[in-house]
Amino acid sequence: MKKNVKKLLAIGFMAVFILSTVAAVGAGFFKSNPQGQHAALTGTPEDNYPPDKWTTFCQSENETKSTKYITEFKIPTLCTQPLAITTDPSGNVWFAETNTGNIAKFDPTTNTFQEFNNPLWQKGEKSMVWGIYYEPDGNIWFSDSQHNLMWKFNTKIGNYSSFVFPKTQGQSEAFPQILKPDGSDLVVNDFTGRKISIFSTEQTGNNLKTIDVNSPGVYNFTSDMSADSSGKIWYAVWTYQLGGELVRYDPQTSQFSNYTLPSGILAPNGISIGPSGIIWITDTASSMFISFNPQSQQFTKYITSVPQISTYGNASGLIKTPITRPYWSQFDDQGRLWFNEQVANTLAVFDPAKGTLVEYLVPSKNPNWSDCGTQTDCGVAQVLAFTVSHNKVWFPEWVENNIGVLDSTVPLPFSQNMSTTDVTLHRGQNGTVNVTLSPNEQMSGPVDIMTQQTASTQDLRVTPSDKDVILDKQKTVSVNMSADSFALSGTYKVLISARYQDVTVSQFVTVTIQ
Repeated sequence: MKKNVKKLLAIGFMAVFILSTVAAVGAGFFKSNPQGQHAALTGTPEDNYPPDKWTTFCQSENETKSTKYITEFKIPTLCTQPLAITTDPSGNVWFAETNTGNIAKFDPTTNTFQEFNNPLWQKGEKSMVWGIYYEPDGNIWFSDSQHNLMWKFNTKIGNYSSFVFPKTQGQSEAFPQILKPDGSDLVVNDFTGRKISIFSTEQTGNNLKTIDVNSPGVYNFTSDMSADSSGKIWYAVWTYQLGGELVRYDPQTSQFSNYTLPSGILAPNGISIGPSGIIWITDTASSMFISFNPQSQQFTKYITSVPQISTYGNASGLIKTPITRPYWSQFDDQGRLWFNEQVANTLAVFDPAKGTLVEYLVPSKNPNWSDCGTQTDCGVAQVLAFTVSHNKVWFPEWVENNIGVLDSTVPLPFSQNMSTTDVTLHRGQNGTVNVTLSPNEQMSGPVDIMTQQTASTQDLRVTPSDKDVILDKQKTVSVNMSADSFALSGTYKVLISARYQDVTVSQFVTVTIQ
């Protein structure tokens, strides 16, 4: 592989994983492993890695784990590394195996897997397959970032075909990533190729015929994209650690509108549009997600709860400010925004109408991807994708060889009510929000009380009266908010969270400092 190609792939991979996984992956992930480079020890896809990397990339545990919210299923073939995932109208789950090139099907009614061999995939090759789309006619399209290809799998007859994804003029490589429908066409972002491409699924020949939209500016990366109700396509362009812009492209006029992203938003990967037309963006370089109102042209920052220490470990003591890294996002049929928090090993759902956030911890954890040291039950399973199907959220565990399902209808262990969700403070003034917690079941341990905020701690100090409570009956916790005498005026979001075991229930409070 040429040095410049390897460098580009390493940069792209680094940006996608935002440094958190690069140290464990290394540049070698993208290298092919032709037959014979490693001895065939198992006759399975595990042989694509040396034995000392099996627990890192293939699985750290042989058994699945479950909670009352999440159920996991072990893929029969070893080390498939599942990633892009979707469902069909019958409720079957389809996903791509990045270490085999195969498409697999899971039937939730029988809990059985069926894997479809891809004879066109070179043995030993691996590729990040981020995008997948199930067509109404039964064809599945998926992207192949390593080989600059777009694949089509016919679910009726089980055959594969591939199409070469076009490179941007002046770019040495392409990186097709996320697939989204746009009417009868599909849209894909070229992550490192500085464009989005629109193509018809009625393709012939070996080369993918696309309409390309070159991204404005000189930014390195092009994010996920989403079309609004008027057909305009929204996406973000950015350079890691230097910020970027939200872009609106009108296919009818070929006109762009650019909006500078707020400070601190450094890796805007996921883009979703809610029922009200608000644009939602997840930032994989922080714990933040943001909204953009096209009418007022105003951004609003939101933040997740702090990750559970079991996900990052901190055995070295060097992690002073752990973050969650929200990745991709998707709205469900109830108008709720789902997103995966990559390094928090968590799936989250935000209700824009209620201002509530619920975060579910994934039970399986791989210690090789976190600062775990000798700790047990520590790490992340690398939940790098998900799909929402009514009240179920299906997701892959890339380094544990599992897929899982979250049932959002399972009742939460307690309810949370605020005395107010809007607070106005003058500089130097204090305010209080009372949080009432009511148990919905008999609870076997304490509930941890935490806060996060989008304001600087120099401007706003938020202090709960209790850090943990035994919720054997209804209890109220007071949260004091104090604006500094020299605080910057503005409107901020404060997240007040209550965490019990593997679920965190939160409410946003809007704080205005005058």
